[in-house]
Amino acid sequence: MSKRNDAIRIYEVPTYKQIFPYIMPKRCDSLVYQNMVLDLTNAVAFIKQNKRPDGSTYRIFELFIAALMRTISLRPELNRFVANYKYWQRTELSVNFIVKEDYKDDAPEHSMPLYFTPEMTLPEISKIIDDAIIAQREPANENFTDKAILFFMGFPNWFIKMLVGLAGFLDRKGNAPKALRDADGLHTTIFISNMGSIGLGGGSPHHHLYEWGTTSLFATMGILRRVHKTVGDVKTHSDTMEVGFTVDERITDGFYFTKSIKLLQDLLNEPVLLTMKPTLPPPPLTKKEYKRKRKASKLR
Repeated sequence: MSKRNDAIRIYEVPTYKQIFPYIMPKRCDSLVYQNMVLDLTNAVAFIKQNKRPDGSTYRIFELFIAALMRTISLRPELNRFVANYKYWQRTELSVNFIVKEDYKDDAPEHSMPLYFTPEMTLPEISKIIDDAIIAQREPANENFTDKAILFFMGFPNWFIKMLVGLAGFLDRKGNAPKALRDADGLHTTIFISNMGSIGLGGGSPHHHLYEWGTTSLFATMGILRRVHKTVGDVKTHSDTMEVGFTVDERITDGFYFTKSIKLLQDLLNEPVLLTMKPTLPPPPLTKKEYKRKRKASKLR
């Protein structure tokens, strides 16, 4: 397998990491958990002082996703995955989260995979998210994935197992159609769970990664907290949010991930940067370019 319909092959992989897919063939073998307390003081102030182009108000959730998408665009190793013992770079920048139609126990939930381009700005990303949430919360909205699952669950177990096995085979070969990848929502760059939106206190829990699909990053958002401080006669405050990250360590190392989180914090400290187009890093080396680079290094 040298081609996929959702990614390009990565050839420039550090030597020690080339063995990782063989000694850690599953994501459950290579999970790394990291909790971060992010400072959102400037982000909250930005939201109060700025509006969308249509005059509506930004949400912290949208700004956080925009900052994550910008971070991943500038730090492309975060947009990789391992499949069939090879490293791949997504040709898509995407996020998935769950939208609940109402805050009731029995209210339906819908998976929400959304796609962006690396040069998108906060207003563009915010509009895509807002439009999608509004559409999914419409009572008359018909969710194709739910209907399809209910339809196939009416078949015998052996048929369902065969169908799921076929879908998994196509996915491993990189030939799963986009409709299938959208249906499960586990082929996106990152899966985000906004635990703060349901009032979950006590920190942000870590979520596992799924063996199914290609998603190699998971983030859980905690509650936005305001902490008041008094320094001398001056009263100040800071707004913070705890975020739990789960990462497949095969796609990147700790140093790279730590620098990426620092970049995320920098963007949240200066949200105006998210309204500007970024200067993107060069694409990964092709097989020919990688061979030429190796040959040149040997001649030195």
